Amino acid sequence: MSPANHPAYSKIATEITMRIENKELNPGDRLPSEREMATEFGVARMTVRQALDQLQLDGTIGRRRGRTGGSFVLGNRPVIELTRMEGFLPQLIARNHEVTSEILLADRIPATQEVALHLDIEPLDEVVQVVRLRKVDNTPLLVESSFFPSTLVPGMLDQDLSGSLYQLLDHEWGARPVRKEEVISPGVATRTEQKHLKVSNSMPLLRINRVAFTITGTPIEFSVDVLRSDAAQIKVITELTAEV
Repeated sequence: MSPANHPAYSKIATEITMRIENKELNPGDRLPSEREMATEFGVARMTVRQALDQLQLDGTIGRRRGRTGGSFVLGNRPVIELTRMEGFLPQLIARNHEVTSEILLADRIPATQEVALHLDIEPLDEVVQVVRLRKVDNTPLLVESSFFPSTLVPGMLDQDLSGSLYQLLDHEWGARPVRKEEVISPGVATRTEQKHLKVSNSMPLLRINRVAFTITGTPIEFSVDVLRSDAAQIKVITELTAEV
């Protein structure tokens, strides 16, 4: 398809991308409102919205709702390596990102069937649930929901849960995770996730289900991370250990 035949929203997205590449717009800059861009490009607001959706999916811009919301030019997206044992927090801090945590929930609850299956315990056995919102460079990045067998982490709710939970497991209970299994699947945001991650209901998310094991092979954590696909990059490193 020649440029002349590209849909209007694609042309608008290309124009905004060129302005960013030409330094007319810089990381952190706020884009004009949908109404202003509709007037500038002579199109309907719906067309502008389609262009912004494309730019968000590409990771070029981020969008926030509310009084201080709008569309903003993103800088370099943080890289998260799934093949490293340490959690997201140490990785991002090591790369000089500003990381903040908000604890949304910390409680003891009966294990659901799914949680019990992954932690190798019985349904309704008590687990500690910790739900945290992670922000990177002031952008909501992911909601982490972690579950731990209560019998393996006595007194966990009395600890500072805002830092690395893997370091806490090691220091307090000698239960350092040494292996993890992760499954990544696409999804869309629930209403609660929309609220915390500041995204629309059409924004694709990545759901990462993880089980972490101690050196004895005991499941110590089951977690579900909901990650904004526009605000981070996932990196996986694979090494060949035998001739294929």
